[in-house]
Amino acid sequence: MNTDDNVLPEADAWVVGDDEISSELVSFAREFDTFTPELFAEMKLHLLRAGLTKRARNHFCSVSIQSGQCPKCDLLYETKRCLLWSRLYRLVEWKMVERAPPCIRLAFAKKTIKTVVNYLSHVNLIDPPFYPKRTPPSCNMLERWGYCNPNEYCRAMTTGNPREYMSAREHVKLSRGSAT
Repeated sequence: MNTDDNVLPEADAWVVGDDEISSELVSFAREFDTFTPELFAEMKLHLLRAGLTKRARNHFCSVSIQSGQCPKCDLLYETKRCLLWSRLYRLVEWKMVERAPPCIRLAFAKKTIKTVVNYLSHVNLIDPPFYPKRTPPSCNMLERWGYCNPNEYCRAMTTGNPREYMSAREHVKLSRGSAT
């Protein structure tokens, strides 16, 4: 079921319409400065007809996307819990990742999209929706997570920061060229 781009026809699960759900969501997010669909439904149970079903939850998330409240959601871009996860994953293409550090390529292969997006947004290759630019994890952190598989360019890095990979790669290639 593709729910990314369309409002789901599950409005009958709610006692009120999309505009009132959106208004309640904005008010809720302003008051608590955070939310999850489950927490919202628990606090605003009177807005639902039969509890928070999966379809009602997806409809709520669609309303949240349209009203721009997703940055306050604690589940933003959580795999299989956020409707925007697949949209974020589609932003990243192999051609963007193929020259990235091996750890980032491995994270992409394992579908750890937040790690990949943190790196790609930090090096200005993508500008993801609802996603603030974050510093990518350090090489030590990536190693602890099991993503580190250093190549010759990684070994030439001095700071242990994946952002250094491109300059280390350039340095190694220039060194090879002058050695011949």
